[in-house]
Amino acid sequence: MERLAFGGPVEPAIVERVSDLEGAFALVAEEDGEVVGHAQFSRAWVGELPVAALGPIGVLPERRGRGIGTALIAEGLEEARRRGEPAVIVLGDPAFYGPRGFIAAAELGLPNPFAGIEEGSFVIDEEDFRVAVLGDPAPVLEGEVRWDPAFDEAG
Repeated sequence: MERLAFGGPVEPAIVERVSDLEGAFALVAEEDGEVVGHAQFSRAWVGELPVAALGPIGVLPERRGRGIGTALIAEGLEEARRRGEPAVIVLGDPAFYGPRGFIAAAELGLPNPFAGIEEGSFVIDEEDFRVAVLGDPAPVLEGEVRWDPAFDEAG
């Protein structure tokens, strides 16, 4: 699914490496028995606090713009909340993730560990690092942000 959605090997490799790790879960969207979308969640940390990380998330190109990704994110945030995750982090487009419950991590004092890195034809900006706070009361999020090492191994 990720290979079709992204057109490359990195995202499928990430899913393969993180899917069976502690704290990981995934959701799929199906239409007429065909998988048309997938959202992978895995373990990350803010300081010593375990949190969930969203990504990769993909929808088949011919099915985009129909709310499939939005539905996967909404259900994924609910599942993360049910699992007791205090927050979900993601690296992605603020215009897409902002309306779906993610705020700029900088608003919480968390700098983007990837800001300034070039990815293909674009540069990762500070505001691309997003957080959806799920805990009530809101958790204290401070310290170094770390994704599972499997992300480094896959890319």
